[in-house]
Amino acid sequence: MEDIRSVHKYLEGIFEEIKKELEGDHLIRQIVGSSEKIVDLMDSQRDLLMDYLEDWESSAKDFSKRFEETYSNIDVPYTVIAWNLERIKGKLIEKLITEGYSQEFVIKMRRYLENLLDQVARIYLKKDVEKLAEVKNSPFSEKVLYKTHADWLEKIIECIKKEDFSDFPLVSAKECPFSEALHYPEALFVCLDANMCNYIHNLHAVIHDTANTLYAFYTKGRFFQAYRVFKDLVELVTKLLKTISELYFLAFSDQESNFFRLTHGISMDEGVKYVSLIDIANLGSINKTFGEKVGDTILSEVEKRLRDVFKEDSERTLIVRGVTANFFMLNVGYTQEDLKRVIERLSRDLSFEYRFNGKTIPVNVTLVTVELEPFLELIEVDLRNILFYLKEEAKQKHEKTNFSFGLERRNQIIAFLHEKYRNIEKVKQKIENKEIDLVFHPIVHTKDPGEVFALESLVRIVDEEKLVPAGVFIDLIYELDLIEKLDEAVLDKVLSLKEEILKVTDTVFVNVSPKSLLSDRFVEKMVKTVKEAGGLNIVFELTEQAILENTDVVTSIHSENGVFFAVDDFGSGYSNLKTVAQMADRGILKAVKIDGSLIKDIERSEILKKVVDIISSLSKTLNTYSVAEFVETPSQLDLIRDLKIDFAQGYLFTPPKEIQDILAWAKQVLKK
Repeated sequence: MEDIRSVHKYLEGIFEEIKKELEGDHLIRQIVGSSEKIVDLMDSQRDLLMDYLEDWESSAKDFSKRFEETYSNIDVPYTVIAWNLERIKGKLIEKLITEGYSQEFVIKMRRYLENLLDQVARIYLKKDVEKLAEVKNSPFSEKVLYKTHADWLEKIIECIKKEDFSDFPLVSAKECPFSEALHYPEALFVCLDANMCNYIHNLHAVIHDTANTLYAFYTKGRFFQAYRVFKDLVELVTKLLKTISELYFLAFSDQESNFFRLTHGISMDEGVKYVSLIDIANLGSINKTFGEKVGDTILSEVEKRLRDVFKEDSERTLIVRGVTANFFMLNVGYTQEDLKRVIERLSRDLSFEYRFNGKTIPVNVTLVTVELEPFLELIEVDLRNILFYLKEEAKQKHEKTNFSFGLERRNQIIAFLHEKYRNIEKVKQKIENKEIDLVFHPIVHTKDPGEVFALESLVRIVDEEKLVPAGVFIDLIYELDLIEKLDEAVLDKVLSLKEEILKVTDTVFVNVSPKSLLSDRFVEKMVKTVKEAGGLNIVFELTEQAILENTDVVTSIHSENGVFFAVDDFGSGYSNLKTVAQMADRGILKAVKIDGSLIKDIERSEILKKVVDIISSLSKTLNTYSVAEFVETPSQLDLIRDLKIDFAQGYLFTPPKEIQDILAWAKQVLKK
């Protein structure tokens, strides 16, 4: 009676009964796909179970190949398969008990069918492990907080695929590298909210407990329970990595603001921190000259080199892209000496030549650093201002790096900045009220320095009866968006001094900001001033950089209004000769003013002589005047005269003076 073959007769009826149940269950029919698929599923399971019971005395593992052939190709979730097998087992055991089979036989049959469930669960574990692989995919997969746990997850995936748990990462949450990574600067940057940090920490602990439970069930051969734990693990890991991805997205959507929130948040913590600003010195010019695609490529290359330096040091370093600067960096756990060595390396590695369409574009960076001592309470605006002060200081000194180490240095900078910003209202009021004056610097003939060709006007701000160069406040003027008003005030002043200027010369050079040229209102003011000037010829002076960056604007203003320009600081290393030559050929440029740095050392450098000679020849070919700036010695005058430069300007003749003093100088020194 208890022959295993006698069980077969019960299975046929059980399968037919369950098949009808499945076909009548709308939800299962939806999951499986159709009634036909349910029939196919039941038929394949019936055949498998019949054959399985034929090997009654064998182990379920001995039937593993047949299991895999059947279930690896079934596109039905494990929940349906398990439900189906559980129903078959339940109905069969119930039938055996009813028919009077011995308790020993019933228990053995139950265990044999449970082994079948385990082996199917093992196959589904291997099938569904790809769900874990999909979970770890993310745009932020290379970020330290994400990657640390994804690496741990990859080890679990490999163990399940190979069905070998000997290398399973059996560690507690505290032992996991992820717990350590939660304290890295990048993790602090991403997880600024304390409640969210606690949530991640607790979720991470649950994940490790779940993974270790998976290990325990799997290694004991209890695959049915292991699969259920595996499903929980997938859900928990999905929740963790999705949360991390969202946090990264939020943090990196406004990197600069979040960076300074972090630095402010940790400023009172123990330990020395260093905050750095890293800027590509000429990126704006590269974008305008060669296009933003080239600029973006260079920016990406600089970022790659920057991250390569710190690729093995993510536990102490955070690098983010900025808006007001290209990059900001936070370093913790460094000594001053260590950091200086790293900065020196960065200064070398981030300076290179980029080749584009046969042209070589030099790329140079400025790196400035502020030291934040332990328990330092430094508000965000002060930290930002110190960094930008250090950047401007480095630029003025023509240096690539600049540091603020120690309390005394930092306090000096803060005091200077506070004084600067106290001047804001004063500068704003003076420009609004047009409290400005002009001084003039003569431009004389090289062949006859007793003859004035033109005067260059230079703006001064009237401050308690003193004339202060506008350059002292130029950054504030731009920050306050007052440069257009300042340029307008200069034009009004030139007109008011027209009669005095004409007593010396009929030409005046007026410096103008490229930003003002973008204003239709200011251009109208320019044109009106030129017309009202009558016999006084006004030439608008722009630096070589500004000319090249605003070629279309300058060309349009000239062609529509007949306004003329001069290029200042020519030959300072920024030049695109083709553009300058084309503008001169169209009659837009009246004069080329040679950068003073070339003239300053011309007596000691044959190369500089050749450069000035080339500029002289070029200007004659293009029918423009050449002007040498910063002429300070008779020998410099002799040299530029020999090189056939048309005009000279510099302290050899006179420093800039107010118009009445220029008139007095002219009467005493110049020929009449």
